[in-house]
Amino acid sequence: MDSASTRDGGRRPRTARPADQEPRPSGSDLGWGITGTLLSGLIVWGAAGWLVDRWLDTRVFIVVGGIVGLAVAIYLVAVKYGGATDQPTTISSTSYSKISSSSYSTYRRTPGGRRSRPRTQKGQR
Repeated sequence: MDSASTRDGGRRPRTARPADQEPRPSGSDLGWGITGTLLSGLIVWGAAGWLVDRWLDTRVFIVVGGIVGLAVAIYLVAVKYGGATDQPTTISSTSYSKISSSSYSTYRRTPGGRRSRPRTQKGQR
């Protein structure tokens, strides 16, 4: 065995990714990121309001802190995870033509690649 495989635990080396191409996060990563941002804004600003309430012996700043924290968190989520992009998404002409062609809708492809007639209900021709 070479020394590199024992040092890395036998893992393969990673391929270099171009600098302009960032990895795309999964849906659960985005969901947890948004949830964490909303909860942390609410908790941090609510706790600051609670401390101001304790200091001034009032009961209004915890509500104000929670509302401000939630508003700031929603703004941060909108900025970070963004809305619509400037570039519209396009469908390639080859995939669209396959979907809309009449031969695709009347015949189905079987796993072997043959075409078969559409199946009908029992008793119909």
